[in-house]
Amino acid sequence: MFSNSKPFFGNITTFNHQHQDWVTYKSRLQQWFVANDIDGESDKGGLKRRAILLSAFDESTYQLASNLVFPKTLDAVSYVEIVRVLDVHFTPKRCGFAERHHFYAASQRPGESHAQWAARLRGLASHCSFKNLEEALLDKFVMGMLPGTEKEKLFAMEIGELSMAKAVDLAEGVRCARMATTAAGTAEGVSVDPLFKMTKGRTNRSDGDKCSVCGRKNHKSSECRFVNYRCKKCNNKGHLHRMCKKVNYVDSDEVNEGDDVLAD
Repeated sequence: MFSNSKPFFGNITTFNHQHQDWVTYKSRLQQWFVANDIDGESDKGGLKRRAILLSAFDESTYQLASNLVFPKTLDAVSYVEIVRVLDVHFTPKRCGFAERHHFYAASQRPGESHAQWAARLRGLASHCSFKNLEEALLDKFVMGMLPGTEKEKLFAMEIGELSMAKAVDLAEGVRCARMATTAAGTAEGVSVDPLFKMTKGRTNRSDGDKCSVCGRKNHKSSECRFVNYRCKKCNNKGHLHRMCKKVNYVDSDEVNEGDDVLAD
């Protein structure tokens, strides 16, 4: 029999059904019983387990349990019966296709790591009754990922080479490498050469300071990417036909890159 002098391992917290999950709490309680050698042999009538369970209920949960076993009283109902009634009460009826809808509609949240995303997916799949759980998890894990290099890496992989665990590891590896590269670049003060920057819109250059090659005002003639193109009007290199002095052309700030593209 269970000895009152035997020290307990761990603590039993109070259970409030309005703020806690019954299935999770029941599982923790059962593990506490295992750790303290309280089972059907040491507690054959279940009296100690019932007393421990009921003592852990807060007032509102104790009242709920009393209502569920009425017209009997809690001290007249076995531990197994109390657990059964609570299981029925707290376990909602599941609709398989509704559960699958929630699973397929899920996507990785901003700030959610790939390991967290994988764990959340497993929870969503717990009531979906998939015939091939790992395949469904892998598909949704990859397709539901946030856009980025991690997703591109997995999309380039052969499906047969991937498992759920490998996909998570690869995604985390790519993420860590990207973050390390970004951090290293920031620490070293890496900057982009102005010649390779894309300039959007106009700059503050004066109206008369146009590029003599293409006519735009957002760069110098020496930096123009059309400098080696050949004019279709005079057949000379160094300018587009809109800037050719032999052509009367309406001034425009737009360059049609489909014109004058006769490169050497």
